Parts: sequence; C-alpha cells; structure tokens
Amino acid sequence: MTISKKIGISWTNSTASHKVIYLLASGFGIGFLPYIPATFGSLWGLLAYYCTYTFPWYSQIFLFLLFMILAIGLAEKAQQFSRVEDPSFVIVDEIVGMWATLLFLWKFNALVLILGFILFRLYDILKFFPINLFEGYSGGLGIVLDDLAAGMLANITLRVILLTFFS
Repeated sequence: MTISKKIGISWTNSTASHKVIYLLASGFGIGFLPYIPATFGSLWGLLAYYCTYTFPWYSQIFLFLLFMILAIGLAEKAQQFSRVEDPSFVIVDEIVGMWATLLFLWKFNALVLILGFILFRLYDILKFFPINLFEGYSGGLGIVLDDLAAGMLANITLRVILLTFFS
C-alpha cells in the first residue's frame, strides 16, 4: 500500500490488488484452467447476456458499455502486473465478445445460444480480416477489441442466419 499526500491511499502496488485484478480478469479463476480457458470463459458471456436480455435496450447498452470499460481496465492492469503482452489467463475479453455476439438478437433459444457460441469461438480463434486489424492495438484496449470485433461479426452472422432460415 502506498500513501500519497495528494491522492490518499493507493492499492495498485499491493499484493492484494494484484490478486483481485487477477481474480476478476480471469473470470474468477476460469482463465487459469490448463485447457481451453477462453472457451470456458466465453460461458460467462452467455451468463451475462442471459441475466440482461429482458432488460430495456438502454439498460442493456449501459451495462454492456460499463462492463466493456471495466474489462479494458482489468485487462490493462493484468497485463501490467504479469508483464505479458496478452496474458492467456485474461478472459474478460471473451465475456465481452460473447455478450456482443448475442446482444439485441430477437430470438432466444438453445439453438441460437449454441450457434452464437460456436461462431464467436470460431471467429475469435481464426482472427481473419477484419478482426485481425484490432490485434495491433496495445494494452487492455488491444486485448478486448479483437474479441469485441469477433463478437460483433458473429452477431451479424447470426442475424443473417436468423433472417434467412428462421423468419
């Protein structure tokens, strides 16, 4: 803990703050799983969407943007603390991406969830154009943006599928 006369107490250099940042950035430890932590982390995104899909549109936008900003900050701090450019244990970006995949879809059932999950993971793993354009950004913004782009592209793909086959 650092005490400053100008800003008061800062917890940013304490071991406790590192543990809290790691815990939150890793999706409560999911990111430290030995196998496919990002895939398991995407399940948190399904849960986030499920908890908010009945909310009014403005509440959904507010909560999504708030979580996205928090995810960028958590990814940034986890990167600084770990001194790894894109730490594999950071999965808050997967949560944002999966949530973006399902945001504002008018159909909600198991098939849509499974298809959205598969599309998001596929786009996130392959990182083809235009998703790969966002890998050039550094810090927390770079960690989150490529997953957000994958989620947005998966959302558009899901909309096309829903309009084509299920309308």
